[in-house]
Amino acid sequence: MVRIAIVNDHVEVDFEAKRAGRGGYLHPTLECVERFVGLKIKEFRALRRKIERSERDQIAAVIKLRLDRNLKVE
Repeated sequence: MVRIAIVNDHVEVDFEAKRAGRGGYLHPTLECVERFVGLKIKEFRALRRKIERSERDQIAAVIKLRLDRNLKVE
């Protein structure tokens, strides 16, 4: 699972799952990341915060980059 966290009012990807603050989790798959970007909900319950589309795009780009690296290593 990939953790996303609210750190100093910014949403960040927390691959090590060690950052303080509220967090939520995504499956480490392209399908889940793409679904996350396309969601139309107003507030993410786990984070107790709205995540704008631009923030979700940035999070998705970071996760996809990590997934691409892992695929190349294997």
